[in-house]
Amino acid sequence: MIRDKVESYFARFPELRVLFFFDETREYEDEVKSLDLEDIHIEYWANNPFTLKCKLVQDLRNEKVFLYLPIKQPTTRDDFQHFPLMGLLLANKELQLDNVGAFMEEYQLQRHQKSLISKYIKELKYVGVQEVCKPILNASHLEESALQRALLSSFLNFKTIENWSVLVGKLLTLSNEKDDKELQRVSKKLKDLNFEDVILRRIQENTGINIQSLNAEHLLQVARGVLYNKITQTMGVSKTKDPYATLKIEDATQIIRLNQMLQEVDRHAQVKPAFDRLMEKVSSDIKGATLIEVYGEDADFAEFTSEMVWTILAKVQSHIASAPSEVVKQLERLSLQSELSASIQQVLKYCIQVAKVHQYVKNVNSYILDTPEEYIQWYTKDLYKVDSSFRRAILIKKGIDTTEVPNTFEMDAIQEDLNVVYDKHTDTLNREWLKCLHHFKFDYSKINVPKQYDFYENEIASKDQKIVVIISDALRYEAGYELLSQMHGDPKNTAEIGYMLASIPSKTNVGMAQLLPGKNFEFSGGDIKIDGVSTSSTYRSNILQNHNPNSTAIQYGALDGLDRPAIREIFKNEVVYVYHDVIDAIGDARASERRTFDAVKDSVEELQKFVKSLHASYNVAKVYITADHGFLYNDKKIQDKDQEQLPVVDVVLSHNRYYATTQPADRDLGYCIPLSATTKFKDELYITIPFSVNRYRKGGVGHQFVHGGGSLQELIVPLIESSRKREKVTRKVNPILMHKGALRVVSNILKLNILQENEVSRMEKERAITIGLYKDSTLMSNQVELLLNSTSESPSERLSAVELVLSAEAGNESFLKLKIYDKEDMLNPIIEERVQNSTLISTDF
Repeated sequence: MIRDKVESYFARFPELRVLFFFDETREYEDEVKSLDLEDIHIEYWANNPFTLKCKLVQDLRNEKVFLYLPIKQPTTRDDFQHFPLMGLLLANKELQLDNVGAFMEEYQLQRHQKSLISKYIKELKYVGVQEVCKPILNASHLEESALQRALLSSFLNFKTIENWSVLVGKLLTLSNEKDDKELQRVSKKLKDLNFEDVILRRIQENTGINIQSLNAEHLLQVARGVLYNKITQTMGVSKTKDPYATLKIEDATQIIRLNQMLQEVDRHAQVKPAFDRLMEKVSSDIKGATLIEVYGEDADFAEFTSEMVWTILAKVQSHIASAPSEVVKQLERLSLQSELSASIQQVLKYCIQVAKVHQYVKNVNSYILDTPEEYIQWYTKDLYKVDSSFRRAILIKKGIDTTEVPNTFEMDAIQEDLNVVYDKHTDTLNREWLKCLHHFKFDYSKINVPKQYDFYENEIASKDQKIVVIISDALRYEAGYELLSQMHGDPKNTAEIGYMLASIPSKTNVGMAQLLPGKNFEFSGGDIKIDGVSTSSTYRSNILQNHNPNSTAIQYGALDGLDRPAIREIFKNEVVYVYHDVIDAIGDARASERRTFDAVKDSVEELQKFVKSLHASYNVAKVYITADHGFLYNDKKIQDKDQEQLPVVDVVLSHNRYYATTQPADRDLGYCIPLSATTKFKDELYITIPFSVNRYRKGGVGHQFVHGGGSLQELIVPLIESSRKREKVTRKVNPILMHKGALRVVSNILKLNILQENEVSRMEKERAITIGLYKDSTLMSNQVELLLNSTSESPSERLSAVELVLSAEAGNESFLKLKIYDKEDMLNPIIEERVQNSTLISTDF
């Protein structure tokens, strides 16, 4: 054994000259005397220190020497001072035959650290444990607390030494495992090494909960306390009504430590998922419904569990129609919670949109106005929002996993109320609007608003630059407004929206024809011609070229099969009409009309990308986006009893929202309008439409998605004008810090609300910002990045919640600076505010 170890030492340490071997009991003397080591001289101590020292320094200076000393090994300061070969010993190495000695030799630890290594050698002997502990296995860093932390990191299967917050968080998660063998394994190791009490103290320091032993039930009790104090730390406790009051941490310093632990766990990708599952488990013990019952739904909870949110939703659902503004505010506050599940977030968004429909409708004092111009201005300024919020609500609802929605939340009832309110709104609005139009005899020439049939003459004919016109079938005004908002996100884009009054009947071939140039427009029973040329898609290029030879028309879908050079050739024309059909293609089919709002979403996304590519890739200076008509959509099956009967004679053509006759029709069946009053057609034809949003009974077609009539939703189409700037638009939206009074760190967390001052628009573009707490130029917290790119008109939808958690270094600073920077300029803060810091505690105690 000794031969192998001696040879190993000299092999591992080529510069080693003298290897000392102390053998006070002379246990190994015979074995040493029997050694015959090649190239290694064996020397013996004979109580001749002076002679031996001279020999080692002079005679054997070029030899590798194994020095056998049958004397006591020096261990104390006195021993070292009186050992005559101390200098040589320090300059060389000592043969260690035990595990502890070998371990210390390997990591070059000092003799006074031997007792510490001996205490933990049972685990330190394993290579895996050594790999984790390696950063502290040196003379300058080794001390017991650090070693205990490193050992626990290894026991918990970490690859590196973690801080105590993370270790405590991981320990707690072991209580949530189906099989507690892992907890038993870790607990046994801690007991065997006799530092379980240290771990229990660390648990108490981090969580504020004191337990007597490491077992699943005790750790679950700690987890319950953690969850309870996460929720209630910002408020006082009702000791008489709150059944969990004994878990309340009153000590502000302890709350700081708890928050530091939670922040560290939240940042740790390996621990966070299991910790979140643990919090979800103990939420069945710390019942959110009970807390809401005790403290009320408006209490200043620090955060909300899933159960608390469902409880609040169950309470507010009956107030959505009666107090929608208050419901919107309350639910938007809840939606700022970052840890809510996807299903809850969806339900919150759904309820907010439902409440907004009720809110907009509730704000209507009267549906009766004096002129068509007033109705159109009202709709394009405010009332289109009813349709937008209704569409968003329906779309969000379709994405909700109803299996995760508790029975206390009556989504069907909420949806039924929404449908009733929306249907009544659209019916009343359009009944009065059509009465007004009737009063003006539906004579578009007398209505002072932009008309669809004037589009080419007003917008295209006089322009001397390259223009692309995108006509998206059934892109109604509110969907166009959403598209405009999406386009504003492009920092080089400048776009604005107008509107046009589409023709009656609001059907595809009529609207498409009105957008084309020409003098002689013939309806011809639906086989429409302009100057003798058919307006079907095959011949639209011919019609355009009759007015500008450098023009063409193409279906959007046809571009998919072309390569970039071919597409570039198309857009070299001065005028290009692109026909885009997504919404109408889905909505007009009975089998797919229920997916109308999905088609609107797809259409908006597709058009936004297409416009950007037209400007950026094909050098198009100006793009117009408009539609042939809009549409009505009701989120319920239209019963036969709710449909009106079509006449049986003299009908040239018909659909579910209009019919055409050669003579004026019976006024009892709707408004009868000369075709020439709202179009460029001169045919002697009359169009009859319902008095409001009713449908005519028509077999083989859908009745939820309809167009062809005269409602505002069908007739008001968007006209978006988009241009490309050569330089980036330099003006960006501004952040506003929302707070009352002086800023103060509470329990080592600064909570802020950042408001994006205005929506992203033609004049103001998105801005990326960073937010942090600083001492001079040194960051003293986490840094949060926000992209201010909301296109919503509602300020509450432009509000973001931010949490800044102090770093350990900030504990001794009484005051800090909150700084908000534009990400593109990290030298000059946009906002700088003084923050009082009451935290005087570090993370790793």
